[in-house]
Amino acid sequence: MCGIFGGIGVSAEEAEQCLAAIRRGDDGTTVQKFGEVVMGSRRHLVKESSKKNVAADQSDQPYISDDGKIALVFNGELYNFEEFRTKLADRGASFETVGDTEVMLRLYEDQGWDFLKTNRIDALFSLAVLDQNRNKLFITRDWPGRIPLFYYYDPERRIFLYSSELKGLRPLDRVPLSKPNELEPGTLAILDLETFELTFETLYSPSPIKTQDPLIKVGEELHHRMHESAGHRTMGDVPICTMLSGGIDSLLTTYYVFANIDFANVGFSPTSYVMAIDDYDSEDVKRARAAAAGFRNIGLELKEIRVPGQQLIDDIADIIDMFEMRRIKALSVYPLPIYYYLAPAMRRDGFKVTIGGHGADELLGAYDAWKELSTAHEVQIKFRSRLAFINSIYENMMRRASIIFMNKGPIEARFPFLSTRVCDYVLGIDPKWLVLNQENAEFMLKLISDYSKAPTPWVETLKHYLATYLDGNGDAPEGYDDYTHYEVAKLHWKLPMIVAGSFAAKESNLPFETLMQPKLRGQHGSGITTLEQGIVDQYKELGSTDAEIFKSMVTRSFNLPTDYA
Repeated sequence: MCGIFGGIGVSAEEAEQCLAAIRRGDDGTTVQKFGEVVMGSRRHLVKESSKKNVAADQSDQPYISDDGKIALVFNGELYNFEEFRTKLADRGASFETVGDTEVMLRLYEDQGWDFLKTNRIDALFSLAVLDQNRNKLFITRDWPGRIPLFYYYDPERRIFLYSSELKGLRPLDRVPLSKPNELEPGTLAILDLETFELTFETLYSPSPIKTQDPLIKVGEELHHRMHESAGHRTMGDVPICTMLSGGIDSLLTTYYVFANIDFANVGFSPTSYVMAIDDYDSEDVKRARAAAAGFRNIGLELKEIRVPGQQLIDDIADIIDMFEMRRIKALSVYPLPIYYYLAPAMRRDGFKVTIGGHGADELLGAYDAWKELSTAHEVQIKFRSRLAFINSIYENMMRRASIIFMNKGPIEARFPFLSTRVCDYVLGIDPKWLVLNQENAEFMLKLISDYSKAPTPWVETLKHYLATYLDGNGDAPEGYDDYTHYEVAKLHWKLPMIVAGSFAAKESNLPFETLMQPKLRGQHGSGITTLEQGIVDQYKELGSTDAEIFKSMVTRSFNLPTDYA
């Protein structure tokens, strides 16, 4: 997951300064000029390319076609590149490297942009391609926006710049940071170098696969797709760890990732991370410990990263600056410190890639109402709501994971739930499988009976609750507090994932009962939200609420107009 920068209206020397500001990777930088077009790359090496004549302080990009007419810079990973490399080779293509970037170049040469119009491409990417045969400069990024990509367009001054991060444009005084746009995910921007006209084309958008299959089949298909996706995301030549907060999203991700790694033949051991505030009785840590115990057979080490609350309060302005969300929302800020503090800890331990369970909430409409998000669960689970969630994920979760992990590690973050094949399938899951009702409660109770070998006190409570619920024809059982009612309901928001987990438990030593922990928002489970009053007190000169304070910090950081909205 490297950094790219370039375009027209910038010198090679300025491009180097801009790449230095991006801080995406520490394995070398290269800038090349092709007439008036500059293309640069900053490398985060996770897969050897064996490209010849690349010095230790250089990136191996740009990649250039044999005739010298096409140049490409690529930020990200093409996970299943071997599949496409084989197909291209069968049709006569030759390769000088063993990595995925050259495969991207050859795919473009072979098919133009059609190669990105299929969900068989499993990748996270932003790309820039200069095609001198067509006299055009292209930039594009994946759907659903796992890699950020900003652009600045000023036709009157003949300036067009692209950058992996907004801060990459800071060294250029002529570019006000209120003006660059973030390219929409799945979109191709086309700059005609003769007319300097900029046009846009949609390359890919999700196509939910709606199914009438019974729930058991839905879970089985999700199980297979997650296995495939997680297997692809173990691609690379560097150590890989996972984030494990204890909820089903991170637990299943950790299972599928580690099930696809042969630890007898790699130079690292299974390791997961959880973050919490010092001296806070963290529910995330408790649940992560319980989840980690389910992996004792492979020797999983859980690392608990504790952060003093005052340190986080002191760091919040830097965290927000790194996030690069100019239209800031309070709900977006509170999860950021998790990545800010996990990344350096992971890197100190020798990891360059981490994998998390992000995206499941958006795909299933499983968010708690909080701060600016007040949509009821019954609305969230509708097809159109889930599609809206996943189409806007790049503005929030994707940016914080990609930019903050890279800037503070650098660590590349990968997400199995966000492969297009998983997204298309989960978006099509019938909303009827995402609620607590009699049919689903009966199914859940049968799963527990069939697969739970050592029920925990919580699972015993759950069994009794569900049995009483069914005996009462779907009425909420008496004798339980509001917390228990809510926790049981939340479990059913992720019922298809629990069914997928039953297949994981069947094929392994994973205890099924570890899947019975409802998801918490990370900012709550880690204790970050307990610091809200401390933030308001320390920065009261910037506003009277956290939302006002965060907006003031962003306005100051990016020198935005006071009326920027």
